Amino acid sequence: MISLTSASSAAASDVRFASGTNALKIPFKLYNNHIYLRVAINGSAPLWFVLDTGAVNIIASKHAKVLGLKLTRGGQAVGNGEKKQDWFTTENVTFALPGVTVAGQKFGVMDWEGLEECSNEVDVDAQGHITKRQRSRQGDERQPFDGVLGDEFFRLFVVEIDCAAQEMNLYQPKAYEYKGSGKSVGLEVRPRWIFVRTQIASSKQRNVTGLFMIDTGFMGALLLHRPFVEKNGLLPPENESTPFELCGIGGGSPTRMAQLESLRLGSMDVGSPITMFSQAKEGNLVSTDYDGLIGNAILRRFNLVFHYSRSRMIIEPPLKRGVE
Repeated sequence: MISLTSASSAAASDVRFASGTNALKIPFKLYNNHIYLRVAINGSAPLWFVLDTGAVNIIASKHAKVLGLKLTRGGQAVGNGEKKQDWFTTENVTFALPGVTVAGQKFGVMDWEGLEECSNEVDVDAQGHITKRQRSRQGDERQPFDGVLGDEFFRLFVVEIDCAAQEMNLYQPKAYEYKGSGKSVGLEVRPRWIFVRTQIASSKQRNVTGLFMIDTGFMGALLLHRPFVEKNGLLPPENESTPFELCGIGGGSPTRMAQLESLRLGSMDVGSPITMFSQAKEGNLVSTDYDGLIGNAILRRFNLVFHYSRSRMIIEPPLKRGVE
């Protein structure tokens, strides 16, 4: 999750579908639990952008310079790292995916090389267990990380994500009608980001209620902020947890990794989620505005429908969606 104020208004955007009111079967690459899309910026060759409900739209500074984008200093960003990072904004950006083009966008611009390097230094399994590699990925095995399609993107569309098929569908919100059998999860849609209030359980505490951001850009399963961990006595003993330095905007942040008993997501229970217990002293992971992140290691287990204008997320088992 990234806190900054570079926002483009969805109402001011010019969304053009190649046909009708939707763009279907947009391919993506699921890698280390990140969703990577091929996105063209102002007619550029396609770049690799991560789909991230917990960030704003961002272009890596190295690409902004190559594209000749005009930059305006924006201030400092706060992320999951413990330091602040300078950022800029650029306006009137057009981005394109297969079947849809969006003009009139405002993007954040940041130095992204450290975060790209960090993402190539870890391996993450489907359950969200993160390990440090002995060496960073090199050459063709390296995954570029050129930018983010974030909060502003999700407010433009109804977004369906099928991680099993590695495909995404986009719909004009007013033209969308859900016909499937998935379970609706009510969201708290704030001016920035989306949240769900739900319960977790541990061996120490039963049915602890918290407010969690839905964060498709977090490669892990569940992350708990330090104030929430301390308030509820959730930190596991050292002999039952593993230290891990989580990377993000603003560098590294200390955590301990272990398992909780369960997480409630709508009407479903997610058993034994691998959980990162923040030990940060600065940055977003000491925030008391909300209590943690539900990441893509959990979200990828379902077909997802994000419908911000109706304040809901629909979750369903793979291959059972029917939409008209």
